[in-house]
Amino acid sequence: MAGVPFATVEDYEARYGSPAPENAAAVIADANDAVLGAYLRADGNYEQGCNPVFDLNAKAVACAIAHRALSAPAGYAGASQYSQTAGPYSASLTFANPNGDVYIGRSELKRLGLAGTRVHSIRPSIGGGDGAH
Repeated sequence: MAGVPFATVEDYEARYGSPAPENAAAVIADANDAVLGAYLRADGNYEQGCNPVFDLNAKAVACAIAHRALSAPAGYAGASQYSQTAGPYSASLTFANPNGDVYIGRSELKRLGLAGTRVHSIRPSIGGGDGAH
């Protein structure tokens, strides 16, 4: 089931423009796997059409995850902050995802319909006939 193509490179380009890194297709595939993994953890086996909210948002969320990972600044791997000073002027920049990690956030889980309150029930069984109470 791995490799469900919720989003493609073309879907990414339609939202964010042409991805610069040569590993864009692999990162988009990883983002697809992150979306699928979130579904499997929350609801079990994925079957298209079973969760319309998920199906409507999976492509956009996979693209957003990939964009966050692909937006990591080249040459600053591992750096979370960068400062520069010239005379009396200084500038500081903090990177949101300095390592280019592929992860799914809480707001993305909510958009997919996989976060929030869930109600489950367990049917009580009393005196099941096997002697256990």
